[in-house]
Amino acid sequence: MEDGYIWLPSDATLKWAVKPVSEENKTLQYHVTAFRGHLQEYVDPSAVAKNDNKNAFSSFLSLFSKSKVARSKLSCADPTNIVNSCGDKFIKGKAKPVSVKNEDDILHLTNEELPTFGGVLTPADSERFLQFFTVPYLRIPLILDFFANGDPGRLVALKTKSLQLIVDAALFEPGMWKPSDFIEQVTEIPIVNEAKLQNMLSTPLGTLFNEIAKSPDVLVCCIIKMLERAVDMDVGRYVATSSSGPLILYTSRLAVRVEGFLKYALKKCTTAGQPRPRGLEFMETWKVEKAMKDLRKTLDERVIPMLEYWIDPIRCKSVDASNLVHAHLIYLFKNYTYEEFDYRSISVLLTSQVYLSINHRFSNKAYDDLADSSDPSRPPPSIQIAQSEIFDIIQGKRYHILQYIKNNPEDADAAMEAVVRVATGTGTRKSFVLESVHKMCIFFFVKTQLFLTLTQELKELIRSS
Repeated sequence: MEDGYIWLPSDATLKWAVKPVSEENKTLQYHVTAFRGHLQEYVDPSAVAKNDNKNAFSSFLSLFSKSKVARSKLSCADPTNIVNSCGDKFIKGKAKPVSVKNEDDILHLTNEELPTFGGVLTPADSERFLQFFTVPYLRIPLILDFFANGDPGRLVALKTKSLQLIVDAALFEPGMWKPSDFIEQVTEIPIVNEAKLQNMLSTPLGTLFNEIAKSPDVLVCCIIKMLERAVDMDVGRYVATSSSGPLILYTSRLAVRVEGFLKYALKKCTTAGQPRPRGLEFMETWKVEKAMKDLRKTLDERVIPMLEYWIDPIRCKSVDASNLVHAHLIYLFKNYTYEEFDYRSISVLLTSQVYLSINHRFSNKAYDDLADSSDPSRPPPSIQIAQSEIFDIIQGKRYHILQYIKNNPEDADAAMEAVVRVATGTGTRKSFVLESVHKMCIFFFVKTQLFLTLTQELKELIRSS
């Protein structure tokens, strides 16, 4: 590298060319340069032409062709990946990878091959849970109902980071895309051809938007039930070794993410003068509005007061736990718009942002290590939210907070006082406790003065008589 030269991001752009290996050997190979013409080394055995008749474009296409070795799907919601990465027998390296495509493959798995995710799920529940992933079109309501109803032990299992990654992938991965010119219809039942079956069950906007369009009430009802059951397990503070704390935080994040999808779908379907997106033509907006209000009501009335109770400086002495809760308080207002801002929302955003900037050491990585495999039975590390996502929320709300503060100076003064109390550890965001004590002192002072006045008047009356 050249000394004294300031490298720019544009200098890292890779420039591709196709050249023969040498004048004698006409085999084509890629020639990649960057950083002002410096040759870049890389490993690309599949791109090397096997004969002289191949041109440059055919060599490039070979990068995307299927090789003899079966490629694994890059999805945490694929049953084959779940079994081979989370099964006890495969983690120990005592068995070859297996292929899981349907329910029969799952039924033939032994107890050692079934993933129990650190012992949080029984083999029977694990078997039932895995079967949902063999039907991608129906897996979202099946998975949510699995955790929302039945044995509470299933819901407690969501404290583990491995299950959190799997459930997130099942809900938020869009799945196969259906193009607008797709006209193929079902002509046989069952459909034996796997590729044809997957194409028939594809969606224009993803599986979660498909659920919002078809049955938003069922989707949100399960999430609210999961959230309420998790909140009922609250022990009054965050404890990483218990199941209640990580479970409550995860269900809260899940509710906020689903709320974002609901808001986006409702916005796209109610904008005047614009047609509805393909896939949401028959969405019932009143159902989505009701589901969104019910979900936000649960977050506002049950989750936010509980999290603020956790970080009261009188009860919470752990800075790491406070950082974790403050990050989630910011996350709970991720979907707020300017029209929804009030004193509570801006005071929470400002106090939590200042607290994190003082006490939390942000890493130089783009994301937290949410998928580390040291112990899949433990909750995710650090603040359990991608740090870039926290930055995105803060930056996205900055202009609206400034606008609200300018238009509401009294709320701005109260919010800044709350920032001082939280940052210095001298109180909570709310000043109602101090106000009530102040009013009580005034009450006792007035009563005392009245008592002294009456006593003095009584003394003068006795003296005169």
